[in-house]
Amino acid sequence: MTDLRKIIEEVAAPVLNPIGAFIVDIQVVPGNGRKVVQLFVDTDTGITIDQCAKMSKQLAVALELQEVIPSSFVLQVSSPGLDKPLRLLRQYRKNVGRRFRVRFKANNDLVEISAMLNAIEGEILVFLTENHETYTIPYTEIIESIEELSW
Repeated sequence: MTDLRKIIEEVAAPVLNPIGAFIVDIQVVPGNGRKVVQLFVDTDTGITIDQCAKMSKQLAVALELQEVIPSSFVLQVSSPGLDKPLRLLRQYRKNVGRRFRVRFKANNDLVEISAMLNAIEGEILVFLTENHETYTIPYTEIIESIEELSW
């Protein structure tokens, strides 16, 4: 999958780069007789359905022309969605001020907190709990963080 991911990223770059988009995740799953290639894309300011639809058409053509997927496939391009964990450090930047459920490693222990992303300092994320506890967590120690919705 790593090689396929790298190839897809290279083929997608000319389509994504002009609008500042990047791939958050790629999943290839079996479908009804053909593979389903799911690309989750984003920008530093968010992405629209129209942008995803336009990229999907362009990427499908590029992937077919370069024969990246050897068999028949369906391409789905979408935003990661609110229920998906953040995967890249750059995704956190547009989410300062939002609440997250964060699981991370601290001294060989697994810790889980519910806190607001208060700041980002390089690769260090600063979270603040409702009890005013501050957690300074290196990005590399985060196992998973999912936004907590207020509704």
